[in-house]
Amino acid sequence: MTDLRFSDLRINDPLPTVEHAVSQDTIDLCAVAHLDYNPVHTDVEWCKDAQVFGTPKTVGHGMFTMTLMTSVILRAWRHADAFVNSIEAKLTRPVEVGQTLRCEGTVSELHPRAPGKSFVVIGLTAFNAQGATVAVGQAQVTVPD
Repeated sequence: MTDLRFSDLRINDPLPTVEHAVSQDTIDLCAVAHLDYNPVHTDVEWCKDAQVFGTPKTVGHGMFTMTLMTSVILRAWRHADAFVNSIEAKLTRPVEVGQTLRCEGTVSELHPRAPGKSFVVIGLTAFNAQGATVAVGQAQVTVPD
């Protein structure tokens, strides 16, 4: 949506759903980006024995999950001068390699302010392939007036 305007948004407006395949290559790239080389994320052989989260598979970083959830906003509004001010999330389940994550977002609050200062709160949820919630959160996003 390139003609995004604060005045056009309504509570409960959904953003398009985004799905992400979680591969070891993607997790490894995130480890580099986040400078987090914890073996639970990056060491396939170690995870087979350790099973830290009750799985022999590696799992994604918390920041990885938050990034995937934020992509709902960025993909929908990236060409509309929207700006993500903040994001907070509660991580409820590990995200195993080989999963497909479905991320959803909905406008949950509208905050009219001075020109260029109006923002919305987007409620975010990520689900694994079995439909279980792996993370919930919200992002504050400045949108054009």
